[in-house]
Amino acid sequence: MWCEAGWKVWGLVLGVLWCSGVPVGGAVYYVSDSGADERDGLSESAAWRTLERVNGQELKAGDTVLFRCGDVWRGQLLPHSGDETGYVTYGAYGTGAKPLLLGSVSRNEEADWQPEQENLWATAGGIRQDVGNIIMNEGEAVSVKKWGRDELKQEGDYWYDGPAGRVWMYLRENPAKRYSSIELALCRHIIDQGGKCYAAYDGLALRYGAAHGIGGGNVHHITVRNCDISYVGGGHQFTTAEGHPVRYGNGIEFWANAHDCLVERCRLWEIYDAALTNQNNGPEVKQYNIAYRHNIIWNSEYSFEYWNRPESSLTHHIYFDNNTCVNAGFGWGHGQRPDPSGRHLCFYSSPAPAEEVYIRNNIFWEAKGNGFYAPGWTPEAVAKLGMDHNCWYHGSGEMILLPGRGFGMDQFQEYQKAWGKEAHSICADPRLANAGRGDFRLTAGSGCIDAGMDLGLGADFEGVAIPQGAAADIGAYEFPKK
Repeated sequence: MWCEAGWKVWGLVLGVLWCSGVPVGGAVYYVSDSGADERDGLSESAAWRTLERVNGQELKAGDTVLFRCGDVWRGQLLPHSGDETGYVTYGAYGTGAKPLLLGSVSRNEEADWQPEQENLWATAGGIRQDVGNIIMNEGEAVSVKKWGRDELKQEGDYWYDGPAGRVWMYLRENPAKRYSSIELALCRHIIDQGGKCYAAYDGLALRYGAAHGIGGGNVHHITVRNCDISYVGGGHQFTTAEGHPVRYGNGIEFWANAHDCLVERCRLWEIYDAALTNQNNGPEVKQYNIAYRHNIIWNSEYSFEYWNRPESSLTHHIYFDNNTCVNAGFGWGHGQRPDPSGRHLCFYSSPAPAEEVYIRNNIFWEAKGNGFYAPGWTPEAVAKLGMDHNCWYHGSGEMILLPGRGFGMDQFQEYQKAWGKEAHSICADPRLANAGRGDFRLTAGSGCIDAGMDLGLGADFEGVAIPQGAAADIGAYEFPKK
């Protein structure tokens, strides 16, 4: 494995490469929900209106598309590629809430729901993508997906009738009378970047999609920065030969060939599958130079999922650093899954060689299942993982499950000794400010303060310089110096 000095050199190279995602000299286009598509988009007063207009524009390397803060769009963003001379960037302008891209359709009016049988309500036809989740009152409640009308027996159960394009829900009153906001998450990526390169997304919010928030295979030089992704996943992916439906949906996924990608300073929560993942299931595939850093993840089934198959494929130089990961498996989808698990690091069987995979300076706080799961890996593969300076906390059960044995939180030193790993990691409550209210900053006395390693990262989630004290801190936030 590379020494720390090697990482510093590589970190500087990555910084130069990824900072080049900021365009210089290209056209700047503006989009507002009060704009008009017949305009040229080249000023705030001549802003476009729709995602369709954005998707249809011929964008070149160095161009930027800015969405107005506080505005909302429904549909799918289909990004354009830049090249080695410049990225195509999708960002924000103005003040207020991040521009919101919704992967859903709303059914908020009582007229949207017709009574069919006692306690059964249905929408009109015309919904042509699978509905993978229904979110009421902005997350106050979610529906439970069933696979046939006869299964609708409990309050909030719903079924998507694909041939008719209708949604059925079991409720004692009209759903729109019970809830003021009803969002039907559609099974498509909110940003579908398959085959794209040199694209950046900065300062956007993505919500209520039933596939991936950002997804697509065979990508490179992708930067995702300062984005919020929530209530994603649950769509019907396929049905097994035995007749079992499989649901899916990750926050950000890099599939198949993917390289030179960066995800930083993002927030991801309420994700059906993995908040962050790079994975592959095809031969002769290479995934490399992918970094996830200073992200905050909570209430997702998996914080970070990784696997690569078969043996002819290859993974190298993957960095999962300075992330704060909280309550894996506590999200909306856990109880609906046929395979509820709840893991921060979910490493399924992965026969492809993996070199220079680093997990450092992260907080892993509570999980329904395991903090670290890799029982299907070979001992040799686990031994190669570059893991250190992490903070682990797991109230009960097996915190770490590796080939041949699991370890509870009180057996952390046994894990360190057995695997010769994480000599500087700690096993303690990180003392977050208020995780229940979404405040994941460190508080005075946290063992994470000054307990990280120097990775050459200049600033934390909020742009605070690193380090503030004697050394870098563990997690996405640096504790401010007095």
